[in-house]
Amino acid sequence: MKQKSKSVAKNPVELSSVVRDARVIATRRSIDAAFVQLLFRRSYKSLRVSDITKKADVGRATFYAHFKSKDNLLRSQVERVIVPMLLPCPESPSLLDCRSFFAHVREAPQLFRAIMSGGEGSGASVVREAMENRLDAILRGAGTPAGKVPSLLVKRFVISTLLTIVSHGLQPDASESGEQMQRQFELLVGSGLSDRAAR
Repeated sequence: MKQKSKSVAKNPVELSSVVRDARVIATRRSIDAAFVQLLFRRSYKSLRVSDITKKADVGRATFYAHFKSKDNLLRSQVERVIVPMLLPCPESPSLLDCRSFFAHVREAPQLFRAIMSGGEGSGASVVREAMENRLDAILRGAGTPAGKVPSLLVKRFVISTLLTIVSHGLQPDASESGEQMQRQFELLVGSGLSDRAAR
């Protein structure tokens, strides 16, 4: 006598949910990939949502179903790819280990030039905000004691220094490795915060 199969057919609602989720993931990947490919050829400031949708082969309504704006798309990329590269380093006066991030900048300088250059309308403010949020979470999580320098000022100083190191690393004649950029960062931030305890 044959045994009954123990596999249970998926509920049609569950199945449609899985299919929908797979489509959402595929669409987001397509938009992400198109965005990055375009940034290797054009500045973030000059990029339009219509350029991204054309490259990704999706409609504007589809884009806006996933992202509120071009800045929102950049923020999601920075939070997914860049932010995890900023590691807490509480034993160091620099507060962050950015070696992976600096190495990433050295590997794809044209990408970061496209995002960061151009003044107002560039992606620099989006990148800065995401990095400040990351450092803010690290400072809160570390329970840094109250002290002489307000934590908001510490956060802005550290991230400004980090972005200055990146800006220097994007110069055509720059040759520092990610490790060397980290050492520069530690020297600059460490000397500025050597007598600090954030509050």
